[in-house]
Amino acid sequence: IRSALMENRLRLEHQPIASLNDEIDGAFDTLVRMLDSEGNTILPAEFIPVAERTGLIKNIDRWVIGASLSFCAAGKAKLVLVRISRDSLLDETLIDWLRAQVAEYTVETGRLCFEITEELAVQHMRQTLELANALRSSGFKFAIEHSGKLPNSAAFIGRVPMDYLKLDGSMMQGLHRNTEIQNKVREYTRMAIEHGVHTIAERVQDANTMAVLW
Repeated sequence: IRSALMENRLRLEHQPIASLNDEIDGAFDTLVRMLDSEGNTILPAEFIPVAERTGLIKNIDRWVIGASLSFCAAGKAKLVLVRISRDSLLDETLIDWLRAQVAEYTVETGRLCFEITEELAVQHMRQTLELANALRSSGFKFAIEHSGKLPNSAAFIGRVPMDYLKLDGSMMQGLHRNTEIQNKVREYTRMAIEHGVHTIAERVQDANTMAVLW
Protein backbone atom coordinates (compact mmCIF):
# COMPACT_ATOMS: atom_id res chain seq x y z
CA ILE A 1 0.00 0.00 0.00
CA ARG A 2 2.84 2.41 0.83
CA SER A 3 4.49 1.62 -2.50
CA ALA A 4 1.22 2.11 -4.36
CA LEU A 5 0.77 5.53 -2.76
CA MET A 6 4.34 6.59 -3.49
CA GLU A 7 4.25 5.27 -7.06
CA ASN A 8 0.74 6.61 -7.80
CA ARG A 9 -0.70 3.14 -8.39
CA LEU A 10 -4.18 3.97 -7.11
CA ARG A 11 -6.99 4.52 -9.60
CA LEU A 12 -10.49 5.95 -9.38
CA GLU A 13 -13.58 4.53 -11.01
CA HIS A 14 -16.63 6.77 -11.30
CA GLN A 15 -20.06 5.18 -11.20
CA PRO A 16 -22.75 7.46 -12.68
CA ILE A 17 -25.76 8.21 -10.48
CA ALA A 18 -28.88 8.03 -12.64
CA SER A 19 -31.58 10.58 -11.89
CA LEU A 20 -35.26 9.67 -11.84
CA ASN A 21 -36.49 13.24 -11.29
CA ASP A 22 -33.71 15.60 -12.47
CA GLU A 23 -32.70 16.44 -8.88
CA ILE A 24 -29.25 14.92 -9.45
CA ASP A 25 -27.42 15.66 -12.68
CA GLY A 26 -23.85 14.87 -13.68
CA ALA A 27 -23.22 13.04 -10.41
CA PHE A 28 -20.80 10.19 -9.78
CA ASP A 29 -20.03 7.85 -6.92
CA THR A 30 -16.30 7.29 -6.42
CA LEU A 31 -14.65 3.89 -6.20
CA VAL A 32 -10.94 3.30 -5.63
CA ARG A 33 -8.77 0.53 -7.02
CA MET A 34 -5.11 -0.33 -6.49
CA LEU A 35 -2.70 -1.71 -9.07
CA ASP A 36 0.03 -4.13 -8.08
CA SER A 37 3.58 -3.81 -9.39
CA GLU A 38 2.58 -5.73 -12.53
CA GLY A 39 -0.47 -3.57 -13.26
CA ASN A 40 -3.09 -6.03 -12.03
CA THR A 41 -6.15 -4.56 -10.34
CA ILE A 42 -6.59 -5.11 -6.59
CA LEU A 43 -10.12 -4.57 -5.29
CA PRO A 44 -10.84 -2.54 -2.12
CA ALA A 45 -11.89 -5.62 -0.14
CA GLU A 46 -8.31 -6.82 -0.40
CA PHE A 47 -6.45 -3.68 0.64
CA ILE A 48 -8.82 -1.35 2.53
CA PRO A 49 -9.05 -3.56 5.68
CA VAL A 50 -5.25 -3.76 5.76
CA ALA A 51 -4.99 0.01 5.34
CA GLU A 52 -7.40 0.47 8.25
CA ARG A 53 -5.42 -1.86 10.52
CA THR A 54 -2.08 -0.27 9.68
CA GLY A 55 -3.12 3.38 9.87
CA LEU A 56 -2.74 4.01 6.13
CA ILE A 57 -6.42 4.54 5.35
CA LYS A 58 -6.22 8.29 5.91
CA ASN A 59 -3.45 8.49 3.31
CA ILE A 60 -5.71 6.68 0.84
CA ASP A 61 -8.59 9.01 1.70
CA ARG A 62 -6.47 12.04 0.94
CA TRP A 63 -5.22 10.57 -2.31
CA VAL A 64 -8.83 9.88 -3.36
CA ILE A 65 -9.90 13.40 -2.42
CA GLY A 66 -7.05 14.95 -4.39
CA ALA A 67 -7.81 12.78 -7.43
CA SER A 68 -11.50 13.66 -7.14
CA LEU A 69 -10.68 17.36 -7.11
CA SER A 70 -8.60 16.84 -10.24
CA PHE A 71 -11.53 14.99 -11.82
CA CYS A 72 -13.83 17.92 -11.01
CA ALA A 73 -11.28 20.48 -12.22
CA ALA A 74 -11.22 18.70 -15.58
CA GLY A 75 -14.92 19.54 -15.90
CA LYS A 76 -16.06 15.94 -15.98
CA ALA A 77 -18.59 16.09 -13.15
CA LYS A 78 -21.01 18.45 -11.46
CA LEU A 79 -21.02 16.38 -8.27
CA VAL A 80 -18.66 13.71 -6.96
CA LEU A 81 -19.44 11.62 -3.89
CA VAL A 82 -16.36 10.59 -1.90
CA ARG A 83 -16.54 8.26 1.09
CA ILE A 84 -14.20 8.85 3.98
CA SER A 85 -12.99 6.50 6.68
CA ARG A 86 -13.24 6.54 10.45
CA ASP A 87 -9.71 7.94 10.67
CA SER A 88 -10.63 10.91 8.46
CA LEU A 89 -13.86 11.47 10.38
CA LEU A 90 -11.83 11.78 13.58
CA ASP A 91 -9.08 13.87 11.96
CA GLU A 92 -9.40 17.44 13.25
CA THR A 93 -7.10 18.74 10.51
CA LEU A 94 -9.32 17.49 7.66
CA ILE A 95 -11.36 20.66 7.11
CA ASP A 96 -8.35 22.99 6.92
CA TRP A 97 -6.60 20.55 4.58
CA LEU A 98 -9.70 20.39 2.38
CA ARG A 99 -9.93 24.17 2.13
CA ALA A 100 -6.30 24.37 1.08
CA GLN A 101 -6.80 21.66 -1.54
CA VAL A 102 -9.88 23.33 -3.00
CA ALA A 103 -8.01 26.62 -3.28
CA GLU A 104 -5.16 24.87 -5.09
CA TYR A 105 -7.45 23.15 -7.60
CA THR A 106 -9.86 26.14 -7.85
CA VAL A 107 -12.86 23.80 -7.66
CA GLU A 108 -16.21 24.91 -6.25
CA THR A 109 -16.71 23.21 -2.90
CA GLY A 110 -20.31 22.33 -3.77
CA ARG A 111 -19.10 19.82 -6.34
CA LEU A 112 -17.78 17.49 -3.64
CA CYS A 113 -20.00 15.48 -1.31
CA PHE A 114 -18.34 13.55 1.49
CA GLU A 115 -20.08 10.48 2.84
CA ILE A 116 -19.72 8.21 5.83
CA THR A 117 -21.59 5.04 6.70
CA GLU A 118 -24.59 5.09 8.97
CA GLU A 119 -22.83 2.66 11.30
CA LEU A 120 -19.85 4.99 11.61
CA ALA A 121 -22.14 7.92 12.33
CA VAL A 122 -23.82 5.99 15.15
CA GLN A 123 -20.48 5.13 16.71
CA HIS A 124 -19.19 8.71 16.51
CA MET A 125 -22.25 10.94 16.58
CA ARG A 126 -20.53 14.01 18.03
CA GLN A 127 -17.76 13.95 15.45
CA THR A 128 -20.29 13.27 12.69
CA LEU A 129 -22.33 16.33 13.62
CA GLU A 130 -19.20 18.46 13.87
CA LEU A 131 -17.90 17.27 10.51
CA ALA A 132 -21.27 17.62 8.75
CA ASN A 133 -21.69 21.17 10.00
CA ALA A 134 -18.10 22.14 9.20
CA LEU A 135 -18.29 20.69 5.68
CA ARG A 136 -21.60 22.32 4.85
CA SER A 137 -20.54 25.68 6.27
CA SER A 138 -17.57 25.53 3.91
CA GLY A 139 -19.83 24.81 0.96
CA PHE A 140 -19.21 21.06 0.68
CA LYS A 141 -22.07 18.57 0.72
CA PHE A 142 -22.52 15.70 3.15
CA ALA A 143 -24.17 12.29 2.89
CA ILE A 144 -24.93 9.24 4.99
CA GLU A 145 -24.55 5.96 3.10
CA HIS A 146 -25.81 2.41 3.76
CA SER A 147 -28.84 3.89 5.50
CA GLY A 148 -31.65 1.58 6.59
CA LYS A 149 -29.57 -1.20 8.12
CA LEU A 150 -30.05 -0.12 11.74
CA PRO A 151 -33.32 -0.10 13.74
CA ASN A 152 -33.26 3.68 14.29
CA SER A 153 -32.10 4.66 10.81
CA ALA A 154 -34.99 7.02 10.16
CA ALA A 155 -33.97 9.19 13.14
CA PHE A 156 -30.79 10.19 11.31
CA ILE A 157 -32.71 12.06 8.64
CA GLY A 158 -33.76 14.79 11.03
CA ARG A 159 -30.81 14.65 13.39
CA VAL A 160 -27.76 14.78 11.12
CA PRO A 161 -27.51 17.70 8.67
CA MET A 162 -27.07 16.14 5.25
CA ASP A 163 -27.67 16.72 1.57
CA TYR A 164 -28.03 13.11 0.47
CA LEU A 165 -29.28 9.91 2.07
CA LYS A 166 -28.06 6.72 0.39
CA LEU A 167 -30.40 3.80 0.98
CA ASP A 168 -28.52 0.57 1.58
CA GLY A 169 -28.30 -1.76 -1.38
CA SER A 170 -29.67 -4.67 0.64
CA MET A 171 -33.10 -3.01 0.45
CA MET A 172 -32.95 -2.97 -3.35
CA GLN A 173 -32.57 -6.74 -3.67
CA GLY A 174 -36.05 -8.05 -4.44
CA LEU A 175 -37.61 -4.63 -3.85
CA HIS A 176 -40.22 -5.16 -6.57
CA ARG A 177 -41.51 -8.27 -4.77
CA ASN A 178 -41.43 -7.03 -1.17
CA THR A 179 -44.14 -4.54 -0.20
CA GLU A 180 -42.76 -4.20 3.34
CA ILE A 181 -39.43 -2.91 2.04
CA GLN A 182 -41.25 -0.75 -0.51
CA ASN A 183 -43.13 0.93 2.34
CA LYS A 184 -39.86 1.39 4.24
CA VAL A 185 -38.19 3.03 1.23
CA ARG A 186 -41.28 5.19 0.69
CA GLU A 187 -41.22 6.36 4.31
CA TYR A 188 -37.50 7.15 4.21
CA THR A 189 -37.95 9.10 1.01
CA ARG A 190 -40.91 11.03 2.44
CA MET A 191 -38.95 11.99 5.54
CA ALA A 192 -35.95 12.98 3.45
CA ILE A 193 -38.09 15.28 1.31
CA GLU A 194 -39.48 16.91 4.45
CA HIS A 195 -35.92 17.75 5.52
CA GLY A 196 -34.73 18.86 2.08
CA VAL A 197 -32.58 15.75 1.62
CA HIS A 198 -32.20 13.91 -1.70
CA THR A 199 -32.27 10.11 -1.67
CA ILE A 200 -29.97 7.80 -3.63
CA ALA A 201 -30.60 4.07 -3.92
CA GLU A 202 -27.50 1.89 -3.85
CA ARG A 203 -26.92 -1.18 -6.03
CA VAL A 204 -29.93 -0.89 -8.33
CA GLN A 205 -29.28 -3.73 -10.76
CA ASP A 206 -32.43 -4.37 -12.77
CA ALA A 207 -35.28 -2.63 -14.56
CA ASN A 208 -37.96 -3.89 -12.14
CA THR A 209 -36.26 -2.21 -9.18
CA MET A 210 -35.78 0.97 -11.19
CA ALA A 211 -39.47 1.02 -12.08
CA VAL A 212 -40.56 0.57 -8.46
CA LEU A 213 -38.24 3.38 -7.33
CA TRP A 214 -39.60 5.70 -10.03
